Amino acid sequence: MTLINNTHVSGVHCSSTAIADLVRFHHFDWSEAFCFGIGGGLGVTYLQTPDSSPTRLLHTRSLGYEKRFFNVIGVDDFSWLSASTEEESEQQLLCALNEGRPALLLTDIFYLHYFNSSSHFPGHGIMVWGYDKNDSIYYVTDTEREHIECVAFSDMRKARVSTTPPFLCNGDFYAPKSLTKPVDLQPLCKLAIRENAARLLDSTDPSSGLFALETLIDDLDSWSKSADWQWNCRFAYQTIEKRGTGGSGFRKMYAQFLSEASQHVNSVKTLALESKMIASAQCWYDLSNAFKQTSEQKTPDFTLIKECIKQVITAETYYCENALLV
Repeated sequence: MTLINNTHVSGVHCSSTAIADLVRFHHFDWSEAFCFGIGGGLGVTYLQTPDSSPTRLLHTRSLGYEKRFFNVIGVDDFSWLSASTEEESEQQLLCALNEGRPALLLTDIFYLHYFNSSSHFPGHGIMVWGYDKNDSIYYVTDTEREHIECVAFSDMRKARVSTTPPFLCNGDFYAPKSLTKPVDLQPLCKLAIRENAARLLDSTDPSSGLFALETLIDDLDSWSKSADWQWNCRFAYQTIEKRGTGGSGFRKMYAQFLSEASQHVNSVKTLALESKMIASAQCWYDLSNAFKQTSEQKTPDFTLIKECIKQVITAETYYCENALLV
């Protein structure tokens, strides 16, 4: 049996919890919220997925968060370790654990038995701290769970490779030999805040950033033509408020990051960014409730949802315009 002393602290979001665990192992004293903010975790993505159910997806975290985090802290050559076969990838993971290197993995929760999930959700971050070859199990930590969970080798092989859209898993993992904590946090916080705001305001992609919410408004009337319009609404509510966001589409957690960042960047205080993000979080909360209420109706009426989306756009645009001034 191989088991590395874990540094897990339960959190609210899978990847930011796992990353906080990993950097804590390498002697960083950063909270989950700080890790989330430094990686520029806020985002909006709106996708039509006609071959899946739900047929519409609203995602409120930025894509590429994990890679961006490690780039920001100075890992310029960050890359996921991948292999051409499941067997080779498994041997790479076991080798890392044998060398005392805990690993960050992206998985599909459908195959993690402790979730007892009836639906696929790939891209779920967990930490692996060891394994028992005789019992063919891995020892993992996961988000809000306080204690180690066991995952069978056979389940982990499936969990690590998923072709379920929109977020694919290819067996990749990251298990660095060492990580160096940045000394001067002021420029890191400034860069992270500005870049995250700029990505949200970027209007080049109609499926990304605040522009994606405009796309959603335009597309809402077509939802009623879909047999699963209620499930679309319910799933949107869940992805904003329930599915590992910390509430309000990650905006509550980001407000906590801004509070911590204000200790290093005075302009975060003078611009009152934390309170502006809290206001945006309230609008996201109201939107999630609008989706929930609409999902419980017998006939589709998206009037309330549209009004709440416009309020989100207004509040978050105001925040982002100020955040660019940090």
